[in-house]
Formats: sequence, structure tokens, C-alpha cells
Amino acid sequence: MAKRKGSKKETIVAKKLKKSGHKILERNSVKRLNQHKKAEYDIITKRGNKKYSIEVKSGKQILTSTAVEKHIKKSNKIRAKAVFYVSKRVKFTKPAQELAKKNGVKIIRD
Repeated sequence: MAKRKGSKKETIVAKKLKKSGHKILERNSVKRLNQHKKAEYDIITKRGNKKYSIEVKSGKQILTSTAVEKHIKKSNKIRAKAVFYVSKRVKFTKPAQELAKKNGVKIIRD
């Protein structure tokens, strides 16, 4: 059930991004980082000459600095700017907020 809800939210976010001028390059793609690790990307977009890795989070949850750090690392692997697109019920811990700010991670609340 949670997967369906997340997928629905990702579709809504993709439509909003498209309306705001983003070109959707990939959705729900899995890329191999090395021989043993893979990374899943919710939405990869391009706007102008910039590439973005969008992590969509919905439902009630708390994101920690570990989640932010993982998203930054996987975004850097594809040379994209890390972005979180989150619902109002998603909260970030103080260290997560500080890490996001320090690394220029954009947090969009919907």
C-alpha cells in the first residue's frame, strides 16, 4: 500500500515539475554505483543546463542527517543537484536541516 501512495505522489510531483519548466529525464530509475551498490532515484530532471535528483517523501516521517547525506551522495554520483520534495507531514531533524543547508540541498514543501 505504501508503495502505491509514494508512486502516486511521485506522479503528482513530476507533473508539477514539468509545468514549472523541468524536463523529466527518468523516473524510478536504479543505477549501479559500483560492483555491490545500487541507488534508486525517484525523479531525475533537467532545467536549463542544470540536472536535479528529486527525492519525494510523503506521509508522516522524520528524516535524519543520514537520509540527507545519502541523497547528496547519490545525487553527486550522477552530477545532479539534490532536492527533497516533501509533504507537510515530513519533518527533518535539526542536524538534517543544517546538513541540507550547508550543502545547498533544496527542500520543497507541498
